[in-house]
Amino acid sequence: MKKLNVQKGRKLSRDAQKNISGGGLELQACASGCYDRYFSDGQGNCLVPPCSAPNFGSEIKEVDGRWKCCY
Repeated sequence: MKKLNVQKGRKLSRDAQKNISGGGLELQACASGCYDRYFSDGQGNCLVPPCSAPNFGSEIKEVDGRWKCCY
């Protein structure tokens, strides 16, 4: 029984390593809308986690003067 548990633990470890290294991750679709917290490239493109490149949004200045990242 202990050997079986160790083998399952090793398999889980390999799967976890695959996901951590990015091998198991897929590009995530970004929900449409505007977000306050985002990363900017300084050229009008922005990125909201968990979105990943090339899913860039556009920086837009709202009426109240605040910048948002919109998709």
